[in-house]
Amino acid sequence: MSATMMNVELVYADDLTPDQLMDGDLVQIEEQIVKVIGISSDATGDNYFIAYEDDYGDREIATFGFSDKIKLFVFIQPN
Repeated sequence: MSATMMNVELVYADDLTPDQLMDGDLVQIEEQIVKVIGISSDATGDNYFIAYEDDYGDREIATFGFSDKIKLFVFIQPN
């Protein structure tokens, strides 16, 4: 079986509100691209808590308001 390397590029895709995010999304938090590992909100739905993991495996939680925008990134394969 042969192994092949694929060239992929991480690119900005869209601005999303916290309620549009899904586990596994790659987002920008505090100037770094991280992987979303959990999303929850308070009882009013005004505040969202995004659990994320960085490239080093460190896990943190960031708080966002309902109408805040979060930058979503995706991998694409350039032509």
